[in-house]
Amino acid sequence: MNKYLLDTNICIHFLKGEFNLIEKVRKIGIESCFVSEITIAELKYGIENSAENKKEKNRSSLINFSKKVTIIPLTTCLDIFAKEKARLKKEGKRER
Repeated sequence: MNKYLLDTNICIHFLKGEFNLIEKVRKIGIESCFVSEITIAELKYGIENSAENKKEKNRSSLINFSKKVTIIPLTTCLDIFAKEKARLKKEGKRER
């Protein structure tokens, strides 16, 4: 089973219902999706910067989303990052 570490931008688009991401996640299974603690922090920061009339809805959406995905502790994320970056380098893929 493939596993997917969702970055902040993907989570934002998912929560907004953009780019058919809800259907894509449904196809792969939400249990295959992981989010780092940093991503959760960035999403919470975004909520704090959103319009007052949208904050509660955004907070509720994040709480529901957080219950469905696996949140990876920061230390584990650092290990995943290092391994994945090394793998991509070996494959000849460059940073953007």
